[in-house]
Amino acid sequence: MKRRFLAKTSARRTVTALAGGTALAALTSGCAVFSTVQTNVPYVPADGVPANIGDLSIRNLALIGDGSGQAVLSGSAINLGTDSLTVKVTPQAAAGASTTPTSSQLTLSPRQQLDMTTKGLQVSDFPAKPGTMVPVTITSSPGGSTVVKVPVLSPVGYYATVTPTPTATPFATPSAISTKTSTATSTATSTATPTTTATSG
Repeated sequence: MKRRFLAKTSARRTVTALAGGTALAALTSGCAVFSTVQTNVPYVPADGVPANIGDLSIRNLALIGDGSGQAVLSGSAINLGTDSLTVKVTPQAAAGASTTPTSSQLTLSPRQQLDMTTKGLQVSDFPAKPGTMVPVTITSSPGGSTVVKVPVLSPVGYYATVTPTPTATPFATPSAISTKTSTATSTATSTATPTTTATSG
C-alpha cells in the first residue's frame, strides 16, 4: 500500500509541475505579443537631430557652445540632388532676448557631403546654455525651409576641440588713419597760441 501511495503522489507532483510550466509559458508569450519590440521603436542614435528639405539632408545637427555668445555648428550636410544648394542655418532668438543670433551659410555642390564641424561654421549672439533645445530655422535654396529643435552641447569630451574662432577686433583702414591724423594735426595747429616777440624802442 505504501508503494502505491508514493507512486500516486509522485504522479500528482509531475502533473502539477507540467501545468505550472504551461501556464508560465503562456503568460510569457502573452507579454511578448503585447509588448513592443525595442528594435521596432524609431530613435536617433546620435547627439544631434536630423532635418530634410528637398534634396538637402542634414544629420546629427547640434550647436556646440558654453553659453558665452558663440557656438559652432556640428553635423553633416548632404546634397542628394544634381543642382547646387545654398544652405542657411539660423537659431531663433529666445523670448525677450535683446539680440538675434547671426546666421551661418554654406554652399553644397551636387552630390556633395560636408562635415560642418570641420568648416568652422558658427553663430554669434547666441547665449543658450548647454543642455537646452533651441529652435533653428534651416533654409535651402532651392528647396524651402523648416524649423527643428537642436540641442546645445558643451565643448567637452568628443567635442572638446570644437570651439568657436575668436572674433577679430575691428581695425582702421589706412585712409581712415590718415584722415584722423590730418584732422588731429590741423586741430592742434589752429588751437595753438601765437607767440609775440617784444621789440625794444
